[in-house]
Amino acid sequence: MTSSHAVRVSYHVPYTCQFATPDLVADFLFDGCPLQTDPNWAASGANSPDEYAHWAMRSCGVVAVKMVVEGLGGPVRSVMDWVQAGLALDGYLTQLREERPVEVGWKHSVLAGLAQAYGLHAELLADVDLAAVAELIRADRCFLASVSSEVGEGTEADTPITRRNGHIVVVHGLVYDDDAALTHLLLHNSSGRTPALRADARLPVARFAQAFSGRGIAIGP
Repeated sequence: MTSSHAVRVSYHVPYTCQFATPDLVADFLFDGCPLQTDPNWAASGANSPDEYAHWAMRSCGVVAVKMVVEGLGGPVRSVMDWVQAGLALDGYLTQLREERPVEVGWKHSVLAGLAQAYGLHAELLADVDLAAVAELIRADRCFLASVSSEVGEGTEADTPITRRNGHIVVVHGLVYDDDAALTHLLLHNSSGRTPALRADARLPVARFAQAFSGRGIAIGP
């Protein structure tokens, strides 16, 4: 039987779900349960259920920064505090396409700036491959990877990967087999549908590669 060993960043990265009640993520995203009914919506720091519902669907980028900043000794702030900090920097991008506004998502430059405001090193990266991701982890830097949200919807058998962006996860560890081959990435996925797909999710390298845009943000001390 093949064994494995993990390599992680030296600091503990706490997990935050972008939804106030993690056990209801699948209900919200798969079953059409209104987000306004989340019984813990106020814990997000939102002023109303509607404000919570809007940003719970759009907060993966700032939640990823929140997790790493807290892991490196920064303050514990609510999700909405991070949303507002990003919005204050014009960090959420909407573009006009065919005279219609289309949401693009969080600007990576602004997410990096939010981390830099706490004295952390943050670098925008493009054309990144798996070897480069592994090198970052070994250099004690987390990697905020731009991926498809499909990585948190299920396994390869029941959820195919059809795109390569739209969501951000925090890669904070690696798993190798006895032959020193990289088999899995360890990551925090703020919108994973099940517990196994949320905190410390073990994502097979092939599935990560299928979902990965090649872009992201390296953050470390």
